[in-house]
Amino acid sequence: MKVQMSKIKLLLAGVSIAVIAACSDSSISSPGEGQLPTPPAPTNPNPPTPPSAAVDARPAGGCPTGFSSLTQTLGSVELTACQTSGTLLADTTLPGASATAGQGAIYFLNGQVAVGTDAGGDAANPLTGSTSATLTIGAGAYIVGGTTADYLTVSRGSQLVVDGEQFNPVIFTSSDDLEATLSDNPRGFNDGANAEWGGIILNGRAPINACDDPAAIGATADCEKSGEGNSGLFGGNDASDNSGRLNYMQVRFAGAEVTADNELNGIAFQGVGNGTEVDYVQVHNNFDDGVEFFGGTVNVKHMVLTQIGDDSMDYTDGWTGNAQFVLVQQGALDGSRSGDNGFEFDNFEDNDDREPRSNPTISNFTLIGTQDTGMLIREGTAGDFLNGVVTGFQDECLHIDDSSTQSQAAAGALTLNSTLFSCDVPFADEELPAFVHADFFNGVAPSYTANQNNVQASSTLVGTFFPGANELAVPALNPTAASVVDADRRAFFDSVNYIGAFSPSESAGNSWATGWTFGLFPEVTECPTGTVASGETIGNQFVCRITGTVDRDVRLVAGPLYELVGAVFVGIDAGPDAANPSTNALEATLTIDPGVTIFGRSTADYLVVSRGSQLQSNGSRGAPVIMTSRADILATAAGNDRGYNTGNNAEWGGLIINGRAPINACDDPAAIGGTIDCEKSGEGSSGLFGGADASDNSGSIRYTRVQYAGAEVTADNELNGIAFQGVGNGTTVEFVQVHNNFDDGVEFFGGAVNVKNLLLTQIGDDSMDYTDGWTGNAQFVLVIQGDLDGSRSGDNGFEFDNFEDNDDREPRSNPTIANFTLIGTQDTGMLIREGTAGDFLNGVVTGFGDECLHIDDSSTQTQAANGDLTLRSTFFSCATSFADEELPSFVHADFFNGVTPYTTNVNNVLGTSSLTQVFVPGANENAVIAIDPRTDTVIDASRRSFFTSVDYVGAVENAADDRFTGWTLLPAGAPN
Repeated sequence: MKVQMSKIKLLLAGVSIAVIAACSDSSISSPGEGQLPTPPAPTNPNPPTPPSAAVDARPAGGCPTGFSSLTQTLGSVELTACQTSGTLLADTTLPGASATAGQGAIYFLNGQVAVGTDAGGDAANPLTGSTSATLTIGAGAYIVGGTTADYLTVSRGSQLVVDGEQFNPVIFTSSDDLEATLSDNPRGFNDGANAEWGGIILNGRAPINACDDPAAIGATADCEKSGEGNSGLFGGNDASDNSGRLNYMQVRFAGAEVTADNELNGIAFQGVGNGTEVDYVQVHNNFDDGVEFFGGTVNVKHMVLTQIGDDSMDYTDGWTGNAQFVLVQQGALDGSRSGDNGFEFDNFEDNDDREPRSNPTISNFTLIGTQDTGMLIREGTAGDFLNGVVTGFQDECLHIDDSSTQSQAAAGALTLNSTLFSCDVPFADEELPAFVHADFFNGVAPSYTANQNNVQASSTLVGTFFPGANELAVPALNPTAASVVDADRRAFFDSVNYIGAFSPSESAGNSWATGWTFGLFPEVTECPTGTVASGETIGNQFVCRITGTVDRDVRLVAGPLYELVGAVFVGIDAGPDAANPSTNALEATLTIDPGVTIFGRSTADYLVVSRGSQLQSNGSRGAPVIMTSRADILATAAGNDRGYNTGNNAEWGGLIINGRAPINACDDPAAIGGTIDCEKSGEGSSGLFGGADASDNSGSIRYTRVQYAGAEVTADNELNGIAFQGVGNGTTVEFVQVHNNFDDGVEFFGGAVNVKNLLLTQIGDDSMDYTDGWTGNAQFVLVIQGDLDGSRSGDNGFEFDNFEDNDDREPRSNPTIANFTLIGTQDTGMLIREGTAGDFLNGVVTGFGDECLHIDDSSTQTQAANGDLTLRSTFFSCATSFADEELPSFVHADFFNGVTPYTTNVNNVLGTSSLTQVFVPGANENAVIAIDPRTDTVIDASRRSFFTSVDYVGAVENAADDRFTGWTLLPAGAPN
């Protein structure tokens, strides 16, 4: 992690460093037991070169009481630090090191180090002769063990206080890891090391159900148990017992198998009470479990468990705490031990119904697996699990084992809500005929009706961890109010409206796991495969170039800037028929991670996705993908951020996507529209598009901005912000903005692609345009014209056509568009012409200089008369509402007002706009009766499932509707 490596480098620079000799090979001297022995005189005539630097890593005032000075050689460094062994019997503070100054902060454990002596299970009657102590560790400190015999134990009645900071965590690790770091060769995330030191064990007085004395009653002071690793007794009668505070810390490369049933976990919470604070904790590369809760009531938040050798998170013995924001990522170590589950949850091995029964509540978890089981729930545990993502586990996502556990599920004491499963095998095989995993998951009556909103779908996580389209589609439960969460637990939880460990507004550079975790968000230091280094740095980012044809799957990770050089094609055209791809076809996927910026330096630079290939533009609310110009990048780097109102456009080409979906404009005049013979040459020499597959999938574009693009190649050949050319409805397009484009914002050339949450601002020509037989759907479309508008020939909010050369060409353009707001300054709000059909509803159109509505051409007016072109629940506020009538048989006002034959058109209103905050509906808009597109019978039944249920008109519901905030460029006065 960058902050850790910087801290070590500062340590080397900030303390006394004596240059002794040139670097050479050397070995570690483990602290072991007692003082290090003096090495014998070398007999080798060519002895190893001595270390090149002497580093004093003791705090400024010397080692704290209970610690002694230790000098040892680690790699090329002669390190002097502090060491302790035995039992700390007094309150002890280990000063840390700031993230910007390296004085001090390395402390070694020699053997089992205990904080205090055991005070017993009853806080009111501590054991005679016991001594309680508190060990406080400052931010930036390193706590180091040399072998699995070195570990830290906190006794009942004592405390461990870890005061790490977001960008300066406390790090518990091994001598081997420290040596690598000191030698400027730090380990990466995927290093396979583990079992290099013991770990951390906290013993508390909270209730447990596993008693060494078989006559003892669970949850009493008499019920206590011997901890793993000879760590002493734990358990008692105080649910609110306080074992300290763990904030911003890493535990890495630890764990050990003492015996077959006695292992050292990364952190063992043994009877720990809910007076203990555990927040922002990572365990990485542990040999056994990452964390294990042995009874107790402790609560945890913001926990990261990565590459754990056995179960990532485990509980048993009656744990009744809470957890929120838990991330599990399995890795190369997984499968090396016996368990290897994301969650392994038990009550009590010897008696499944032992009380107090394990019964936690866990909300907002993401489990990313490679093997074994995502959630193994067994041995009679109860619990409420909600807002989860479980993906990639080889055996199954869920296994509920043992009849006693299944009885808890049937009684409603074990619940699963708002969770997405994405495993090849979702459920374990049934072991008892009375229990069916799928029924439990799906909330089948009568036993499992408490389980709601669980979904089986492909994971669409972006940037490895952050929610994508499928995760965001799962309705979340707010644990602060959900009925399945006990009322006395709710205060612990943060209010959420999403599933998984991270929110859609978070990214690698801005999340609760940013800054303090190890290897989770690796720093990028070189250009990804498929790109080449340009040698240029803009601001503090190096530039990687993409040229020619992307001929393999390429992933653009956040960190560098990416420059398009000329026309860049993803793949080579695979032809119109997926079953019979072209001979020279080459299919590839370009994946773009959240926060990536791509730029071109002229209109000759643009991106084309060929038929059969895909673009996965995986932005997030907090880190959108930005496609922009070099001029914009340079302005930002110079501190001159352009903001919203700049007049720049035509500074690079734009984005073109070619698909195999049906079109009606064929280069071959003999071809029949909608067939594989009907294909067309795209604008800007972008290649052929079209085919016969309405469900063709060209990838995903989410949380993506395209700005300052567009060009006029010839009078009838322009580059739009985004051109969807024959794109199919297997493609996902949502949360997309085009800003300051020279020509149209987006144009659909046939195809069947659907779009949601589309923002088009300050577009030079038409904001949204379609032609050539587009039959897709759109919802939540916001158009805001600006100073650029009127600079070109069209300048309409919507310009909708069927086919220029034959208005009645099939397949006819026939989209359904719901919930749109068009805010104009000039020209026409809705220009509908050339024979298109379509259903348009829940709209607001205001401010256009020519008129709000112009339905042109007799063929279009015929579609209106037949009821195939409709306008409903739409509010117009323009000085001129309708275009002049061109044919006596058509009257715009009659169409708008639902006069025969236009009786399908209802709820349309002329009035004065009352929009506030630029685009938020006011009283007049809210007075319009909206139509719910999910239930509306005018809309084809096959289309309805695409739409979100609404009861309002316009692109947003109110000022709290944040679909266009956090990732976009918006004018002054708009919601933020």
